[in-house]
Amino acid sequence: MDFQNLFDYFVFDLDGVIYSGEKAIGNSPEVLEALRKNKKEIRFITNNPSQSPSDYAGKLRRLGIHSRDSEFVTSPMATASLIKENLSSEKWKTVFIAGSDYLKNEVRKTGLVEVSGDDSLGADLVVIGSHPGFNLEEIKTASIAIGNGADFIGTSGDLFYPCEHGRAPATGALLASVEAASGKKAVTSGKPEKYMFDILEKSGVAPTKKTLLVGDSLRTDIAGGEKAGYSTALVMTGVTKKTDFEGNAIKPDFILENVSSLLKPL
Repeated sequence: MDFQNLFDYFVFDLDGVIYSGEKAIGNSPEVLEALRKNKKEIRFITNNPSQSPSDYAGKLRRLGIHSRDSEFVTSPMATASLIKENLSSEKWKTVFIAGSDYLKNEVRKTGLVEVSGDDSLGADLVVIGSHPGFNLEEIKTASIAIGNGADFIGTSGDLFYPCEHGRAPATGALLASVEAASGKKAVTSGKPEKYMFDILEKSGVAPTKKTLLVGDSLRTDIAGGEKAGYSTALVMTGVTKKTDFEGNAIKPDFILENVSSLLKPL
């Protein structure tokens, strides 16, 4: 099977697929260059809410991978879409945001007023995304605001992501602490929910089997790709292990050792 002849669009997750920490996985730079030379449309999709498309493009450049800001879809972008979709039916005016500056900027674009200090305790909405400065005070503020009636959105439900030294906590792990304290479950916007895939479609990626989503997570990447109508390929370089397939209803169309397999016939 020739992947390059079979597919017109390639959508890649980042952590655990293209890179791990600050290192490229396999020969991912050469794979992406070959796809571009063959006039394939490429997009990148990530649940990591800490960085902007320009940040990610800069990181890929450092790894020897050319990309454009417009090729990235992030969970903060999906969060903003979720908020906009519900603004007319929800009484949201103010928001407390525990997250990166990038996440805060995306949420502010929806027209909500970000509040801080004591005003946060009466916010209409709480939004949480993992960021390096996440702390106990943010858990406390979010939990109290939710207990006072605020709605609750998380950028994704990912519990961890692969890094150079093992598994690092992701947004889902932080949400769990607030959910436990507040007694309320978060609504999430990232993969496998529809919001990121809606943005991809608007960017020109067709929701057909001629689109291949390449990811490392059954629960987010593969499940989301299936819902969107894409073909899916799971690479074994990230969070999924062989034992995870046992009894799992989520089945990728292809299982690959790494992204280098995209240049090899099956």
